[in-house]
Amino acid sequence: MSPHSLAEQRGTVNRPIQIYVLVALWAVKGFEELFRGVIGGAFYIVQQTSQGKLEGYMLHLAIQSALFAAVMAAGSFYVMTALWLGRGAARGWGIAFALVNELSVLAYLITRPPEFGGDIPIIRTVTIASIVNMGIVGVLLFDGKLARFLGSTRLVGGWSPRR
Repeated sequence: MSPHSLAEQRGTVNRPIQIYVLVALWAVKGFEELFRGVIGGAFYIVQQTSQGKLEGYMLHLAIQSALFAAVMAAGSFYVMTALWLGRGAARGWGIAFALVNELSVLAYLITRPPEFGGDIPIIRTVTIASIVNMGIVGVLLFDGKLARFLGSTRLVGGWSPRR
């Protein structure tokens, strides 16, 4: 009896190991956006507004930033859930959200938030985040086992070997 037929008899899902890793990465990304961007941003906005330090255009930007973090957190949790459930849409949305996250990380190089201090901390942060984001995109694009599990091979083009 083959392992696949045994798994089908038991009703289990044979998830590739990549699913477990990607789900964990998206969970971390989602909770980071939720806690740092949404909740932390809300505390910052309330505190600075109550002290009269945040108003007008800067208040508008702070609210936009918190809303962007909420969208990114929701997207991360959607991709995490869709990957776990084996939905084909997880690949497209995962690539899209990883690339949007990459753009926002690269924007740090231009905007240089004051909490980073100097060149080395910001370069280290951007490099690590870029490796994670581009790694996610690479795995979602080129891993044939993952594509077969998700049932969506549309994104795998002629550049990827058939297995």
